[in-house]
Amino acid sequence: MVEKRAAERIPFSDKIDFLVPVSDFREVTTLSLTCSAIDISSSGMGIVVDYPLEPGHVLKFNNFTPDFGIVRWSRKINENYRAGIEFV
Repeated sequence: MVEKRAAERIPFSDKIDFLVPVSDFREVTTLSLTCSAIDISSSGMGIVVDYPLEPGHVLKFNNFTPDFGIVRWSRKINENYRAGIEFV
């Protein structure tokens, strides 16, 4: 498999709270969720979360820097979802 990441990820373990706006027809709701970070680099991180994030979702991290990330990919793994986040 060809590596597409701009920066090498290293193992990282932390619980991170974040907000994500989601729309359901004409209504936008902001969800407060917690993920498990599993790897990190200068440009992004990998997370595991129990909510089906979708590419393009914008995450607002609480008590974590940088403050924002964009979901670049997500796939279901058992009962959870593994996602790649790009910092913005």
